[in-house]
Amino acid sequence: MDQYPLSTKQKDPSGEARSPRHVVALALRIKGELDVDALRGALDEVVARQEALRTRLHYDEHDGSAGFQEVLPPQPVALTVHDTPLPPGRTRDERAFEVHRALHHAELAYSVTPSLRAELYRFDAEDAVLTLVTHHLFSDGWSSDVLRREIAACYRAEVTGVPHTLPDPAPYGKFATWQQEFLRSDQAAENRRFWGETLAGAELYTMPADRPHGPETQAPRNEVQTFFLDPGRFAEVTAGAARLRCTAWHVFLAAFMVLAERVSGRTDLTLLTINNGRQAEEFYHTMGFFTDLVPVRVEFGDCTSFRDLMAVARRASGDAQRHRLPFETMLELVPDLMKAAQDPLALVPGFNYVRSPKAQEQTEFTTSVEPVVPPEEVSVSHHRGALIWTFLVLPSGELRCVMEYEPDAVDAATIHRWGTEFVELVQAIPDSPDQHWKDRR
Repeated sequence: MDQYPLSTKQKDPSGEARSPRHVVALALRIKGELDVDALRGALDEVVARQEALRTRLHYDEHDGSAGFQEVLPPQPVALTVHDTPLPPGRTRDERAFEVHRALHHAELAYSVTPSLRAELYRFDAEDAVLTLVTHHLFSDGWSSDVLRREIAACYRAEVTGVPHTLPDPAPYGKFATWQQEFLRSDQAAENRRFWGETLAGAELYTMPADRPHGPETQAPRNEVQTFFLDPGRFAEVTAGAARLRCTAWHVFLAAFMVLAERVSGRTDLTLLTINNGRQAEEFYHTMGFFTDLVPVRVEFGDCTSFRDLMAVARRASGDAQRHRLPFETMLELVPDLMKAAQDPLALVPGFNYVRSPKAQEQTEFTTSVEPVVPPEEVSVSHHRGALIWTFLVLPSGELRCVMEYEPDAVDAATIHRWGTEFVELVQAIPDSPDQHWKDRR
C-alpha cells in the first residue's frame, strides 16, 4: 500500500478538520430508467480510480500537523436504496427538497473507507434522488464535479459494455509531494516576494458585527439569506462585464468594494477568496482536498468610475492567481494578516464563486441528471465565525448570492441590507461603467 505525507490542507493541529460534520454533500435528481446494479458498479469503479476516496489518514497522537496518508486497495461502495412513498398531499419535488435539506446535517467520520456514502431514494423506476457524501479531507467543491463526470462515464460503460475514455487521474497523495517540491522552487520564491510586498501592513478586511460574538455565544448553526438574479438579468451582467474585458467575478469584487466603502469608509481592502487550489493542471481530474484561500488586496482610493474599480479588481485578482501559495505559507510571511479576525465585533467575509459544469452532457447518464435545486439555500459551512458570500450560478443561469452568517453576531436586517445593496450594485456596475462610483448612494 502506498504512503504519502499529509498535504497542507490535511494537516489539522486543532482537530477541527477531522470533525464528522466536515463533509461535502451532493443530491442529484435522476429521471429515466436507472440500472441500480450498473450504478453500484460505477461507484466502485470511481473509488478504484480515485485514491483519495480510499485513503486513510494517520495523525500523530500529539500533533495533528504530523502524520501520513495510506492508500488502501479498492473497496466496494455500500449503495443504500430507499423506496420512497409520498405522504398525502406532497409532491416529488417537495420530497426531493427534504432529502437535500437533510444532507446538510449529514455526518461521516474521516476514518471511514471508502469515503463515499451513497443513498438512492426511489419514487419509482424512473425517478429518484441520489445523495453522495464524502469527507472534506478527501474532497472539495471541484471534486464534486469530477465525481459527477466519473459516475456518468463509468455508468455508461457498465450499461453499454463500451470502455469509458476518462483520463487517468493523478493520485492525490502525489499532490503533497508536488506541493513540497513547488515550495522549494524559484517560482515559489518569486511568489513569496510578491506576497511579502503586496500584503505589507495589511490585515484582512472585516465587517462590523452588531454585537460581540465568539464560540461561547454561537447558535447551533449558521443562518442563510439568499439574493437572486434571474437568468436573463445575470446574462446581461455577464455580457456587460465582457464588454469591459472582465468577468462576473470582477463585477462581484467591484460591487463589494463599493459596499465596503459605504460600511467602513475604507478604500484599501484585503479580501479572502476561496480557490480550487489546483495549481497544476495534472490534478484537474483528481478528487481530493485542494481548496485553498487566496487573499486579494484592492486599493481604489484614486478610482473615479465603476470602470476603474473593475480594472483594479481584474488586476488584483489576476496577480493573486498568478502568485498562489498555500495560505498557511502566506501566514508565515504575514503573521498579522488574520489579527483583525480575533476582534469579537468583527466579521471576516470570505468569497466563493461556484458555477455549474459547462459540459452538462458529461454528467448525465440517464434521461436527465441534475442537482437538486431548493427554492432557498440552507447552511452548508462547517466552519464558524465567518461571513461567507457564495456566488452560485445554477444550470438555469440564475445567480444566487448566498450569505451565510452567525446569527449571534449580526442581525438578519443587517444581512438583508448588505445583500440588497450588493445585488443592486452588481446590476448597476456593468450597465453604467463610466458613472462615478460614489454617486449611487
